[in-house]
Amino acid sequence: MKNILRLVFVFSLSFAVLFVVFLVMHWLQSRLDPAMQSEGRLLWISVLPITIYGAMLLGLRYTIRVSIPIPLAILSLVILGLLCTGGLALGISRFTMPAYSRATLFSLGKPGLLLSMPDKAVVLLYDPQDPSSPQVLSLPGKPLVYLHTPQEGNSPRRLAAPLVSFRTASPPFLQGILNDFASTAAQLQTRLNLGFVPFMIYIGALIVLLSSVRFICTLGAWPLANLCVRILVFRGVLALEAFLNTPRIQRDLLSLLGSRLPQSLLSPVLLYTLGLLFILSALILHLIRKRSRYAS
Repeated sequence: MKNILRLVFVFSLSFAVLFVVFLVMHWLQSRLDPAMQSEGRLLWISVLPITIYGAMLLGLRYTIRVSIPIPLAILSLVILGLLCTGGLALGISRFTMPAYSRATLFSLGKPGLLLSMPDKAVVLLYDPQDPSSPQVLSLPGKPLVYLHTPQEGNSPRRLAAPLVSFRTASPPFLQGILNDFASTAAQLQTRLNLGFVPFMIYIGALIVLLSSVRFICTLGAWPLANLCVRILVFRGVLALEAFLNTPRIQRDLLSLLGSRLPQSLLSPVLLYTLGLLFILSALILHLIRKRSRYAS
């Protein structure tokens, strides 16, 4: 009982700390990037997936460290995950942060600012804060392109030209993780717009699947190896979730199961099914180990 109470404290604290840290980081990024949404709902939904994954990973680690039995550990993590996420959704779903005007954003520079990379450059001729302002685009092997040309009535017309990013390129594996988290956040936002119940159904499927992989994280004998296994397993769950939510896979699933299930339940049902299969395997493994101990 003492370990369960400590698990409640560890999981709740981890969830709260991770959520606040990632929310502040995302909020600061929104202040720096004028193109990003600054509405409170979009901000907290954007950091909720990584918060859930991080809290579940730390919770699994604690249940393994204090040797909480697998069935009790899975049940405890599912309940804690649902309570923290549901309480957070009920408390913040109607909260909206103020939209900051451009005057309060950090200045990117003055008119005429030159942004450059080794193989491309853009000269902003008017307003660095406004991506649609007149500018000159330079691409390797091509002449300079003036992105605004005069028309009748002196109204500018936007020319078709490739967008140039001046952000530091992220490693491919990190960019893939960020894209998958963004896909999960989009799913959560869509389901929250449908209502609290669809939102919690999807969250419950994700939490059940994450907690069900506990027995996989204890198959190794080395703690460092087990930690690497947990991270890889969680990465696999994230990739699987993003894969199931791709439009092509949704269309294929809808063609196979659309007559039996509505489209909004396709991904949660598959996640629930996979999680229950893992839980069943964990229970069988737990019973086998328990019987072998009694036999010895």
